[in-house]
Amino acid sequence: MKKNILVTLILIGLFSLNLTAQDQQQLRPKNIKSGFYLRMGPVFAVGKYAEGQTVATKVDGVTEISTFLPAKIGGALDFGYLIYIAPAFANNMLRAGIDASFLTTSFNTTDPNVSEKKYKYWYYYVGQKFGPVITINPIDRLMVDLSYKINAYMVYSNTNGWGQNIFQNEVSMNIRYSIMMFSFQYNFGKANFNAFEKSNPDRFIENNTIRILIGLKF
Repeated sequence: MKKNILVTLILIGLFSLNLTAQDQQQLRPKNIKSGFYLRMGPVFAVGKYAEGQTVATKVDGVTEISTFLPAKIGGALDFGYLIYIAPAFANNMLRAGIDASFLTTSFNTTDPNVSEKKYKYWYYYVGQKFGPVITINPIDRLMVDLSYKINAYMVYSNTNGWGQNIFQNEVSMNIRYSIMMFSFQYNFGKANFNAFEKSNPDRFIENNTIRILIGLKF
């Protein structure tokens, strides 16, 4: 008899703990929220972009060679907004939305064969980035954002003039806690230095970069 009572008490206790755990799960706070972010940090040129490139084009039957200086370390700044367009799911641990960088600027230094004002020969970029993001909230206020974005930009180089790309690619991961943000980005594609004129010959160069940014998300 005593053994049966003991078993019954243990079962009741386990059942109560299970209900308590379920209640705590159901009450998990909704921590994944929309907000602005500002981040900045170094940009590292990789691949052919870091090695230097030459492009051959034909103008009026004459072949012209354009030389693009090797890109070196630079910097980037992103100002944007994480827009969540659907409710969180998986017990408020996951939420999908859009990562919209309304303004993204960056530059890469070069080492031209000049004695002064070397900054005139850097690569300068300005544009916007948009794409889907999914945020994971594993615990407390820790967030992990995984995103893929299309980067549309203009680029200027003193030696090569103006270029652009409206379909540059970027895959990125943010690690956030509270308002602090650490971002790892791989940006890849090709810029066409044709001075925005379709009648000009195409001059494509690879301009892949790795970016490590820190910032704030409000």
